[in-house]
Amino acid sequence: ALAALNKFTPDIYVDTTGAAFTFVAAKILAGCKVAAYVHYPTISTDMLNMVWEQRPSYNNNSKITQSRAKTAVKLVYYSLFAVAYGSIGSLADLVMVNSTWTCNHIKYLWRLAAWRGKIHIVYPPCDTRSLEVLPLDDRERVVLSIGQFRPEKDHTLQIRSFARMLAEHVEVRSGARGAKLVLVGSCRDTEDEGRVARLRDLAKMLGVGRQTEFVLNQPFPVLKSWFGRASVGIHTMWNEHFGIGVVEMMAAGLITVAHESGGPKSDIIVPLDMEGENGELVRRETGYLASTVDEYASAMYEALKSGTSEEKRRILRIRQSGREQAKKFSDEVFADSFKGVIVDSNILR
Repeated sequence: ALAALNKFTPDIYVDTTGAAFTFVAAKILAGCKVAAYVHYPTISTDMLNMVWEQRPSYNNNSKITQSRAKTAVKLVYYSLFAVAYGSIGSLADLVMVNSTWTCNHIKYLWRLAAWRGKIHIVYPPCDTRSLEVLPLDDRERVVLSIGQFRPEKDHTLQIRSFARMLAEHVEVRSGARGAKLVLVGSCRDTEDEGRVARLRDLAKMLGVGRQTEFVLNQPFPVLKSWFGRASVGIHTMWNEHFGIGVVEMMAAGLITVAHESGGPKSDIIVPLDMEGENGELVRRETGYLASTVDEYASAMYEALKSGTSEEKRRILRIRQSGREQAKKFSDEVFADSFKGVIVDSNILR
């Protein structure tokens, strides 16, 4: 960072990659004003709590959780890192964050910037317009998952929840109208490919191998085709910082079941006030939140039920309100918000 700043020293240094420790070079050594767009805090209180409670996760190896000594060492390291991260982050003259969840964590860690009123929520840009043209009716009984096959996406929870739903509700289990789980995503390397192989084995073991399809490393037109066919979207990542994939599914007209944490809970799948049939203001559902196998199975079933006329109207209302909610995160809204925060902050002076 310092070498680049020496070659060309800007008036304002903008970090969008989460490299907060470069603020020292930019602010102190190069004399720049510093702005940051934070997608995800490098460390959070949730991470500290996970280590403290010795809960195994993709970023908290079971070998560590099973040892009090190793846990203590990691906890000290994380605590020291959090203090350093907080001190460095407070050098910023302007901080934009992508969700309420990220905002709360950054305010806790970057306390000086928060005290000075320098932290603002600017939702990231999502291409909702190209997905809003997809029809809301004539959908197949497909539950769609999108995203890379990384451990934190928790595809295992999706397969277990789908299997539970089929086991409990015979009407969505078989026949021409039987439900199907389609997982669309990319594999970065052989490790991801191995993860997909294990997911296939899990689906077979749970008796849903034939009802589960993996669509790997395909271009966007293939994904868009599934967006237009599927009825339900599923998202299972714990503490997703925002959730662009959730917004895309809602914009495409899918009834989305997302994890009850992070950005989906705080900003995306929240009740929406819309005008009712008689002009009155009505608060409508925009999707479902879940965190356990049973909750996901129940929510997916509710989203797939469309036997009676009333159920069909309910499903259509949720699709419409979900799509309307997704418009809050469009490219156009982002551009206006970004420019507004920059101008109002006086960082250009």
